[in-house]
Amino acid sequence: MRRVEVEPLWDVVEEHLDEAEFLWGVWQHSLVAPDYTLDEVAEGPEERLFAHLEGLVVGGARVAERLLLPALAGDEPSRVSAAALALLQGPRCDEALAAIAEVQRARPRQRAPLVRALACVELRRLRPRLRELLADHDDTVVAAAAEVLALHHEPLGDTLGLLLASDDAATRAMALRAVANEPDPGRFVRAVTAGLQELEPSVLDAAIDAGVRLGLAPAWARARERMHEVDGGAAMLLLALGGEDGDIAAIEAALADRKRRPAALWALGFHGTPEVVEAALEWLEDPVAGPLAGEVFSAVTGVDLAAAHMDLPREDDDALEHRPEDDLPRADPMAVLQWWTRHRERFVDGRRYVAGAAHSPEALVRGLRFGAMRRRPGYLLELTLALPPARRPRVLLAAPTNLQLLALEAMTRTLAGAAD
Repeated sequence: MRRVEVEPLWDVVEEHLDEAEFLWGVWQHSLVAPDYTLDEVAEGPEERLFAHLEGLVVGGARVAERLLLPALAGDEPSRVSAAALALLQGPRCDEALAAIAEVQRARPRQRAPLVRALACVELRRLRPRLRELLADHDDTVVAAAAEVLALHHEPLGDTLGLLLASDDAATRAMALRAVANEPDPGRFVRAVTAGLQELEPSVLDAAIDAGVRLGLAPAWARARERMHEVDGGAAMLLLALGGEDGDIAAIEAALADRKRRPAALWALGFHGTPEVVEAALEWLEDPVAGPLAGEVFSAVTGVDLAAAHMDLPREDDDALEHRPEDDLPRADPMAVLQWWTRHRERFVDGRRYVAGAAHSPEALVRGLRFGAMRRRPGYLLELTLALPPARRPRVLLAAPTNLQLLALEAMTRTLAGAAD
């Protein structure tokens, strides 16, 4: 019997794509938001996004050809990412990857949204083809394939040396961050050391990060210089996590600098001692720094300001760009100070805490699993710095939550095995 093809309901399919574009942005925001946890992301923005992506996938080849493939070359990054992921979720993943590579050759500026979509697919499906693309004749395609592999902590081998010598700053920065994934990262120490002299901030920060992960003393020294610059927040965080006592004093001193104060509060919250809480409390009434100071208090004590009725009504936000920290609650200074006065003796001077619990790898893993999305990169970074290479976490915080949960379960088993 002859099969009859049913014409897709194009208005419905187009609505799926429009909604997927919108929800892609909502989902991206939720992944770094202070008022979402992993479970809340899964049950909220992500579930809605993937329902619309599924509506595009079931349309098959006709929907792909008429809507999704043309969208890859569009001007809206969220639409590009949503269309690419819909294609990659379909049964013709290899064909989708080939189409994505062609778009990257023709429109190099699409690299970021396309890489973002590729990072959402289970690596097992993509690894062979991505490895083939490392030998592509087009530098943009090579860099994009390498970036996806690096996000999944995959070694890049000889390709890494070529990327480290790239004329493109974003590619050099990506390559420097990928050095730690190599089985023999010592091969690239010279490139990392050279990166410590870079003038481009993104490349310099990547070199410091790579050097610190490799235990290079010059990287720590460069971080101590970098933290004094207005955009030196990444170096501050590294020093708060793995630096020396004098580094913490220097970060606390940065609170006096209006421009560096937000980065200093962010870093101090991960250091987690009662002393940094007291340094932060002085800024609770500051219009800009107040929510960040309240975040330090919550990060150390585990108190949820909103649940404990220790917050104030939010003020109208008319900023042109919405940042994750804009969703932080405004702490009620009097309520916070009263709580701290009553409970201060529970927190031992000089000891570090994570959400009210004694600082430990297990506490950091709990933070990754149940903590605020905004704080999870800091927990992951500290685990990476603290653990030997074989036990370092391989969690991609930009991936869909089901893939993150699998990685977290594997990390928990690894930690438990090491403890035994």
